Amino acid sequence: MQALVKTALVAALGLSALGSYAGEISNTDIHADRAQNEATAKDSKAFQHIGVTFGSGKITNSYIYAPDAKNHAYGEGSTAHQDIGRVTNGTMDNVKVYAAGAHNDAYGKNSVANQRIGTLNGGTMKDVTIYANNARNTASGESSSATQEIGSVTNGTMRKVTIFADNATNTASGKNSVAEQKIGVVN
Repeated sequence: MQALVKTALVAALGLSALGSYAGEISNTDIHADRAQNEATAKDSKAFQHIGVTFGSGKITNSYIYAPDAKNHAYGEGSTAHQDIGRVTNGTMDNVKVYAAGAHNDAYGKNSVANQRIGTLNGGTMKDVTIYANNARNTASGESSSATQEIGSVTNGTMRKVTIFADNATNTASGKNSVAEQKIGVVN
């Protein structure tokens, strides 16, 4: 009997882990005021995720508060990746994402800086408000690349969404550098 209970417990935990892989943030407030993440040296990688679901997930009835969040990677071949309020393959419904002053930087030859604030890939975004005034994304160095997405949906639908991105800045500097900025884009 005890072995059966242990087997059932292990099976339940396994199912719970599988269910959580879908990723759900619901009726939740996340506060990450001035959160800071940093990686230094050649080929360094700094990944900052605040209020993010992976796999097929959703964020509903929630507030993600991350003003002045900072993510930095320094060194040749460095990568800085910052996600604040992001869903992949799911739903974002009745959500507020506040990331005013958030900045993401990668410095060095072949550096890459990716910043995504209030974004969704593959699904529906509705009744969402995104505050990303003064958000900054920078890649500096020869062949650097900077991509900034604020309030964007890839392979999905956007309905009743408000985006504040005044003075949002995306910069790539150096020989052969590339900068791409998307604000309120559905593709």
